[in-house]
Amino acid sequence: MMLEHTYWIVTNNHNLSKQVESLVKALLNKAKWKPNKISHNYLIVIGGDGTYVRFLRKYYDKPTKIICINTGTVGFYAKFIGTRLDGFIKTITDEHNYTQPQILSININDHLLYNAMNELVIQALNTVKLDVSIDSTLYEKYMGTGILVATRTGATGQAKSNGGAIIFPNVDAMELVELAPTNHAKHHSFNAPVILHSSAKIQLSNFISAQRCDLIIDGMLVKHINTNDKITVTKQSAPFSLCFCDHPKSYIHKLQQTFIKD
Repeated sequence: MMLEHTYWIVTNNHNLSKQVESLVKALLNKAKWKPNKISHNYLIVIGGDGTYVRFLRKYYDKPTKIICINTGTVGFYAKFIGTRLDGFIKTITDEHNYTQPQILSININDHLLYNAMNELVIQALNTVKLDVSIDSTLYEKYMGTGILVATRTGATGQAKSNGGAIIFPNVDAMELVELAPTNHAKHHSFNAPVILHSSAKIQLSNFISAQRCDLIIDGMLVKHINTNDKITVTKQSAPFSLCFCDHPKSYIHKLQQTFIKD
């Protein structure tokens, strides 16, 4: 049985991250928390969003509380920044400061299952044709370099870079974005991002590509796609909870700090 307050810390190798790790350990030791790599109910991630997503793959089936401290460039998932740890213990032990993020559940051919915190990408080396269905209704016969499906938190990543919309964290939605769609006399795609309610089911099938076409989940190559593959994407609530402020005012400040202010 786990102790009430057990923790583990993961970090990247940057000097600031190591400095913050020492400060966090001192605070937790003073509060008599116990480190436990195997069985812990708090995970503290020190780094950027990339560090968080990389370590997250081990927690898709665990009810762990996760706290992110940003020492990188982008910190949308972070509650704390650098060495600014005022009220750290009080904050991370307050249940009101946690939310269960939306994640994508990805089913391939009815038996392979993956999860994504940010997005899945269908990426062709050249051009791919595929059918896109929403809630079992054909939406379009797409042709272009690929398709991206993003969670609301992942919308500020690759989705935004490819012309997708920013989705505020209090909006129950996910997003489908066409990547470089082909538009000419013989074929037209919608050529617009689509915001879907999180209860929607997206189905991708009938893949045709002269060259390799990949399925990439949160930046990790999962498989090369075959013509007969059928990929189904739905949203679910994560079993873990994230120490995160989803108030619109705080989110606007994060957007400004990341994309506008020097």
